[in-house]
Amino acid sequence: MNNFIAISFMLAASLFFALATVFVKGIGRSYFGEGVHPFQIAYARFFFSFIFLIIVCCFIRPKIESLNKRLHLLRSFFGCLGVSILFTAILYIPISDATAITFLNPIFAMFFAVILFKENIEFVRWGAAIGSFIGGIILIRPTLNFNFDPVALLCLIGAIIMGLEIICIKILSSREKVFNILLFNNFYAMCIGSLIIPFFFHLVSFQEFIVLIIIALCMLLGQFCFIKSVKQAETSFLMPFFFTTLIFVIILDLIFFNSLPDKISYLGATIIITGSLVVAFKELQNNEPKN
Repeated sequence: MNNFIAISFMLAASLFFALATVFVKGIGRSYFGEGVHPFQIAYARFFFSFIFLIIVCCFIRPKIESLNKRLHLLRSFFGCLGVSILFTAILYIPISDATAITFLNPIFAMFFAVILFKENIEFVRWGAAIGSFIGGIILIRPTLNFNFDPVALLCLIGAIIMGLEIICIKILSSREKVFNILLFNNFYAMCIGSLIIPFFFHLVSFQEFIVLIIIALCMLLGQFCFIKSVKQAETSFLMPFFFTTLIFVIILDLIFFNSLPDKISYLGATIIITGSLVVAFKELQNNEPKN
């Protein structure tokens, strides 16, 4: 029963993240007005999410405290930077490519776990991880002259940064309640963004304002469902279901923008997902109780 609940939460998280991604593309490419800078979109995502959480606080009155404030701050820094890079990439490269590259997050998180926690990784998982990374390289579309798409490369760097965020989330999820994690994350990210937003801010139209709120709500609900999911079951077991985000993104991109990925996008995404599935499967095997 727990696995069914965990899968349901993960599928819901995937759908919410896909919806947010498509709305980011729409508002950034001027479908709802004159267009909004990706950093302003990222800032609004954290600002409105924090407002939503404060409203929830008024009703449920949770006990808000944390002994891990520095870790929350570090996680929020990585998250704010990673989301800003992702939102930028969505506007300039195929949305399916940006989504597929983010699937490298857990691969990079595995690398960091080896460095930080001295985890032992067997040969098969290393091979699958390297294969996934090659899939990411394909998506930045290098040429024989060593030219490549700089925005796709930036998205790859964003995946590395978000891999560091996953490490922070893993530690926090074992120590604190979901609501506290969400509240501190969005508060700190909002504070970090407040230092930079004056350089990018401009007044938006009413329609853009509503879309920014929708993006924040979708991302917040996605975060909530994702954390609830990983609390119910092993992350390695759930990762294949998280990959449905790409399916949702492709379907929504087709519905709203009549756009489909090209062959390179399918190839790179398939390699990344295959490698990530192998890593997840091996991790699940390693976590099974021994008789």
